[in-house]
Amino acid sequence: MKFTELRNTMQTFSGASTPDYQLAYIATEVKDLLNGLNNQFVEFLTKDITDTELQWDIQQWLGAPYYQSSNENAKDCLEQCISVKHIWGRRIKSWTDSALKCYDNFLLKYIQIDQKETISKTYIGLKETDVYNHLINKGGKEQEIGQNFKNIYQLRSKFQHIQMEEKDGIRVPKRITNSDCNKLRDLIVPWFRLSLWELFNLVEAQKQKTN
Repeated sequence: MKFTELRNTMQTFSGASTPDYQLAYIATEVKDLLNGLNNQFVEFLTKDITDTELQWDIQQWLGAPYYQSSNENAKDCLEQCISVKHIWGRRIKSWTDSALKCYDNFLLKYIQIDQKETISKTYIGLKETDVYNHLINKGGKEQEIGQNFKNIYQLRSKFQHIQMEEKDGIRVPKRITNSDCNKLRDLIVPWFRLSLWELFNLVEAQKQKTN
C-alpha cells in the first residue's frame, strides 16, 4: 500500500490519531521487508549486528533444530526493530530477550556438536548461564564469548526485575527511562557483535583443521 493510500484509509477512521497512523505505516514497511527476506531472518539479523558479509551458510552449519528456533527468534528481533542502528528506548528490552534466544542456539551448536562437549548443570534444572559458564571456564576467546553473553543475560534480568523497596518496606516499581535503556543498548549490541565475530572465527578455524 502506498503512503497516500494508507493515509486515506486511516482518515476514514475518525479515532485514528497521528501516532496510530505512523505506526500503521511503519508496520506495513516492516512487513514488506520481512516478506522479502525469503524466511532468512537470522541471516539478515546476523549481518546487521556484525556489520559484515556472511562468508558461510548459517542454516547449513546450525542444522535442525537449532536453525528453526534461531530463525523464529531473529524474526521477533526484526519485528521490534529492523536494524540495530535504530533500536531506541524500551525496544531494547524485548529485542535483547529474542536475540539471546536466537544466539544461544549458536553456542549450543558450537559446544555440543562442533566441540562434542557436554554442558554441566549448575542446578537440577537447565539454566542459560550454564552455557555461558561452560565457555568461560575454557579460557581464551571462548571465555570472552561466554562472558559477553553472561553480561547481556544479566542486563536482560535488569529489565525483568523492576521492583524496589522503600524504607518502610513498601515495594514500588522501579522506572527504567529511555535514557537508561539506550545506555544498556550501547553495551548489549557491541557485546553481541564481538561475540559473533569471535565465534565465527573459531568455527572457521575448526573447519580449516578438518579440511
